[in-house]
Amino acid sequence: MVHIFRKHQQTILIVITIVVIFTFIWFWNGPAGRAGAGGPAGTGGEKWGSIYGREIYVSDVQRDMNKLRIAQALGLDALVRTLAGDVQQNKDAGDDFVFNSYVLDHEAEALEVTPTDQEVQDEESRVPAFQTDGQFDPQKLSEVVQGSMLPSLGFTSAIIDELVKEQVKIKKLAGLIGATVDVSPAETRNRFLEANEKMDLVLVRLRMSDVEQAIPVSDADAKKTYDVQKDQYQSAQQRKVTVAAFELSAADQEKKGKDRTDALQNMGNEAEAFTEAIADNKGDFAALAKQNGAKLSVSGYFTAAQPDPALENMPDLASKAFALSSENPNSDVVQGENGYYVLHLMGTVPSQPLTFDQAKPEIIAQIKHQRAAQIMQTRATQARTIILAALKAGKSFDDAAKMVGLTAETLPPFSLMEASKVDEPDMQAILENAISLSDGQFSDFVETSDGGMYVYLIKREPLSDEEVAQGAAMMREDFLKQKRMGAFLEWLRLRRQAARAEMARTSA
Repeated sequence: MVHIFRKHQQTILIVITIVVIFTFIWFWNGPAGRAGAGGPAGTGGEKWGSIYGREIYVSDVQRDMNKLRIAQALGLDALVRTLAGDVQQNKDAGDDFVFNSYVLDHEAEALEVTPTDQEVQDEESRVPAFQTDGQFDPQKLSEVVQGSMLPSLGFTSAIIDELVKEQVKIKKLAGLIGATVDVSPAETRNRFLEANEKMDLVLVRLRMSDVEQAIPVSDADAKKTYDVQKDQYQSAQQRKVTVAAFELSAADQEKKGKDRTDALQNMGNEAEAFTEAIADNKGDFAALAKQNGAKLSVSGYFTAAQPDPALENMPDLASKAFALSSENPNSDVVQGENGYYVLHLMGTVPSQPLTFDQAKPEIIAQIKHQRAAQIMQTRATQARTIILAALKAGKSFDDAAKMVGLTAETLPPFSLMEASKVDEPDMQAILENAISLSDGQFSDFVETSDGGMYVYLIKREPLSDEEVAQGAAMMREDFLKQKRMGAFLEWLRLRRQAARAEMARTSA
C-alpha cells in the first residue's frame, strides 16, 4: 500500500496524520503482535488452543477474529474462503481462520513463498472495496483508511497490507501446489456432460402431514405421555424490551453510495456513544437515550419463536433480547438496514410447567409425528417395491405410482447448470440423488422436511459430439482451476493435521 500512497499522495495526504496518531497502537498490534511461522504466540491470558506445540491465547484469537471481519469488509474472498470457508454456513469458520492462518504462515516460510512489494501493490489495486466501475479508486482506499472500522477493531491502515499480503501468499501457494494437478480430456468431457445434459425427472412425494391426519390419538394416550414426560412441557420464556433507535431520516434513507454510508456512520457513532454513556453512568436507559437523540419504543412481552410485531423489521433484535439478563440488561449496538439499535431488558416471564390441558395439543402433535414417521418408512418401502415391479412389467411411471395411491410429478427437463431456475421444493436433495441415477433408475427414499420422496430418471437427453467437444474445451480452464484449488485445500487440511492444532476450549 506504500506504493499506492505515493502514487496518490494528494488524494490521501490526510492519512498521514491518522497513521501518526495510531503508531503506538500499531507497535503492539502489528504483524509482530501475532504468532507467525517463526515467532511465539501470545504470552499470557486465557489459553484458547495450541499449534506447532505453541499455545494460542484468547487475545491472539480476538485479534484474528477482527482481521477476519476486516477481510470480509474488504472483499478478500480468496483469503476468507480459503482460511474460513463459507463464513455464513460454517459454524467453525472463526476457529478455522485462526488455525489456518498459522498454517499458512508456517508453510509459506518453509516453502520460501514471500510476496514481493509489487505483487502486494498489484493485489491491493484489485481489492473489491477499492473499486469504482471496475477500476482502482484511491478515494475508496482513503475512505477505508480514514473511517472508524480499523481503529475500532484495534488496527491502523497497515493491517490492509498485512491481509493483502496473506491473500497473495494463498494465491502463490495454491499455484505451487496446483501445478502438480492436471485434467484429462475424458475428465473434462464427463464433467461437461454431467453439468449440461438435460434430465427428464419424475418425483413421487409422501407427505408426513397426510399420514398424521389419519392417525387417531386418544386422551388416555396423551395423558400417559404427559405423566411420563411432565417436566419436558414448559411454557416459552418471554421478554419485554425498550428499544433505543438511531435511524436515518426519511431523506437520508434515500441517499446512495458514500452519502448514505456517511449518514449511517454518523448514526453508528451516536449509538456507540450512547452505549458508552450507559456503561459509564449506569443511569436510566430511557433518559440517557433521549439525551443522546435516540427514538424510544417499548415492546410487549414476546417469545423467541413469536417476536413482538414492533421488532419484525429488525429480526436480530428478538434473538438479542434473549441474550440479556438482569445482570447485563443492555445490548451492544445492533445494526439494521437503516440504522442502529440498542436494547434494554425491562422484564422477563420465566418458563412455567404446563398443565395437561395446556400441553395436550403439543403432546398429540408429538405422538402423531412419531407414529407417522414409523408408518412412513413402511409405506415408502412398500411403494418402492410395487412401483419397481410395475415398471419391470412395462407400466409407465405415472401408472405405477397410481397403483400405490401416489401422484407422479414430472419436472421440466433441465441440466445442472439450469437447476437454479427450477422452482421446486427440496431441489438440492433432488439434484444430489438424480446426479447418480442412470436412465430408468429409481432412487432410494429421500427424507425431506415434510416427509420424503423418490426420484426417477426417465432419461438424459444426449448432446451432439460437436456440442460436447466445444463445451468441454471451453470449460477446461475453469475445471482445471477448480481441481487445482481442491488439491490446495486438501493439502492445507493435511498440513493443519500435521501442525497438531488442538482446541483448549469450545470457542473464543
